[in-house]
Amino acid sequence: MEEKRLKLKKAKKKTSFHSLMANKKKRYLIMFLMMLPFIVAIAIFSSITYREVKALMDLAGGGQVETKAENIVESMNYILRDNPTDLQKEYFRQLKQAVEEGTISTEEGEVPADDAAIAGLVAKNYVVDFYTWTNKRGQYDIGGLSFVYDGEFENGDHYKENVYLKARDGFYKYISYYGTQYGKENLLEVENVEITKCEKLSSPYYISEHIAYKQDEEGDWYDYRENNGYDAYLVTCRWNYKENNSLPMSKFATSINLMVIKRNGRFDIVEASEKSINARTGSENNSTSSETAEATPAETE
Repeated sequence: MEEKRLKLKKAKKKTSFHSLMANKKKRYLIMFLMMLPFIVAIAIFSSITYREVKALMDLAGGGQVETKAENIVESMNYILRDNPTDLQKEYFRQLKQAVEEGTISTEEGEVPADDAAIAGLVAKNYVVDFYTWTNKRGQYDIGGLSFVYDGEFENGDHYKENVYLKARDGFYKYISYYGTQYGKENLLEVENVEITKCEKLSSPYYISEHIAYKQDEEGDWYDYRENNGYDAYLVTCRWNYKENNSLPMSKFATSINLMVIKRNGRFDIVEASEKSINARTGSENNSTSSETAEATPAETE
């Protein structure tokens, strides 16, 4: 009798243990299922953050993975992006020759490259990269940033990042959609760029630039800036895309006005607009908005 009670107790303990383990498994399963949406959300957020950070890190590099000698104008820190089109290679070669050799190749032979010619080539390199989609990795891979002024507005906004963010949420917003709908090979690719106007401004183009952080009479720190004037060129570009029967081509920009300044020996784009650009007298009015025509998916149906 005593032996039976002992066996019964052991059986109860065994059943209780298995029940406890089963309950633990259920609890862990329930906890995991409850946490699953948060894990998925974190993974998605991490993926987006990684792409965003990587794209921002590529701002100065223009998307270049490995910088070869022929792909950089060292004195002005211009970089040809990774996986360029043939036209991008040619325009960059012309810019490199103009800067490093001081000449431009024409049908009549070599001619001197003056500042206006270099400003025009900077504009052409920006356009052919910015408006070409076939070699872009997606919405976060913005072209032409190597040629944009790397400075800050008085309110702390950054010129280059300003172009990047506006382009990401504007002209580049639906690049993945178009790639899925029509195929990446049918995306936009600039075929040629023509400079229709390149005029030097009669007066300097002023930019408010950070000089130092100083303390006022009350001991508070502030951003001390100075308005500095630079030679500037208003460049108007027109271009054609490669023949494409898939995309609604009338929806996309084919001309732009660019303001190019010569600052410390380097030519920088400080304004980009499809609308007219007026000479500014201070950087509080400056804009690098890169306003571009965009076609939403709904417009293409």
